[in-house]
Amino acid sequence: MEYGSFSFFPFGALFCLTLFSFMVVRIYAINHRYRVSNQKDRDITLILKGRMASGEIDEKEYHRLKDLLTK
Repeated sequence: MEYGSFSFFPFGALFCLTLFSFMVVRIYAINHRYRVSNQKDRDITLILKGRMASGEIDEKEYHRLKDLLTK
């Protein structure tokens, strides 16, 4: 500790690296959760549009079911 032989740099760098790693994992988890939720809504919409195109349901029923299923 005399003459400046002790350096805090390795501990500071390790702390920053750990903090950065936690941030990356958290951002990945948030993006993954959003993508899964968004994919579910698109699947519902595609199914209902297909049923509407084949004539099984009309446009009014399409909007009603879409609102009901996406809540």
